[in-house]
Amino acid sequence: MRKHFFILILIFFSIRVNAQTKECIDGMDNANADFQKGIYKIYISGLQSSTTFGQILKEEYGIDAIYSGCLFDEKLDCYSKFMHTKIKEKFGQDIFEKITKKAELVDICGGCDKQAVFSGGEKELMKFIYCNLDLKKANYSENNTGVIFLSFVIDTTGVVTGIKIIKGLIPPYDKEVIRVAGLIPKWTPAIKNEKSIIQQKILQIKFDSKTKEIHCR
Repeated sequence: MRKHFFILILIFFSIRVNAQTKECIDGMDNANADFQKGIYKIYISGLQSSTTFGQILKEEYGIDAIYSGCLFDEKLDCYSKFMHTKIKEKFGQDIFEKITKKAELVDICGGCDKQAVFSGGEKELMKFIYCNLDLKKANYSENNTGVIFLSFVIDTTGVVTGIKIIKGLIPPYDKEVIRVAGLIPKWTPAIKNEKSIIQQKILQIKFDSKTKEIHCR
């Protein structure tokens, strides 16, 4: 009796796995069919507090982002995985990281009309940071590298204030990043309803010599 019961369990799970596999195959087939038509689309599952990511995806890249709720759907998940690969091939491997970062900044801005701007843009900002980063002062070691997450606020006059480490590495590295952030020149402040407002910024600073060399040229 136990043997028969065990066989029934195996059959049940076998059917279940095959069914899931078929769902996944169907999802990938549907994605491929859309891709052949020039349609780019992804499904986003889970509870979402913001739809900014999807708005940027649509407005700047013409990619539809459909929020499918908090229930997991294997067919839609496999559809999206296929599309993720094709989207990265077309727009760059870091497209989703870029959009995520931009969406976070827009949400932090609170729907402002214009975000705070550093003179010369993000490229010049990173150049300023890395050119002023003193690795020797921080007792830098090639064997100890990583990313520091820095937060600060641009006030209504464009001055950088409220500098803090969200996620650090080691005290000497964190201290040096805070020092450099305190040197950042004035920005053009964020604007909402034709008035200057404060805006929070979050930066990822990779603490290593190679990254410093790339940005500080």
